[in-house]
Amino acid sequence: MSPEPQSPATPRTRRPRRAAGDRAMQRATLVALVVGLLLDAVVIAVSATREDPSALLGALVGTALTLVMVLPTVAITFVGKRLTPVAMAATVLGSWAVKMLVVILVLVAVQDLASVSTRWIGLALLVGAVSAVVVEAVLLARARHPLEVQAPDAATDEPDPQVRP
Repeated sequence: MSPEPQSPATPRTRRPRRAAGDRAMQRATLVALVVGLLLDAVVIAVSATREDPSALLGALVGTALTLVMVLPTVAITFVGKRLTPVAMAATVLGSWAVKMLVVILVLVAVQDLASVSTRWIGLALLVGAVSAVVVEAVLLARARHPLEVQAPDAATDEPDPQVRP
């Protein structure tokens, strides 16, 4: 028996349980972020050994762009469970558009700078962002969580207005 008895007038509030799919998506995006950053750290280390000083700066810019590509996806997996499907779709589409705009603007801004190697930007972005996407896709494919669909309420015998006979 608990020290604080509950009366029927005060219902107990329960936190909704996260679906297994939410946990799998969050885990996949976090692992993808870590893998992308670790591989970019290797690219940064290799670029630091080059005689060209612009290589290191290019690798750092490419790593920053990798973060621009991956961090919004991680954030959406944590915020998305509170969003409606339409809001989630708008958030994903909007974040993708902003990511592309930022990457394009940065690449245009540094394309003529001699102090930044665009080759190393591309290499770091390719290694970091593409590896993160591949890791995320593989982990999600392995998770294979079934779609959870709620059955219609048996108390209402009204037909669904969106379903045509």
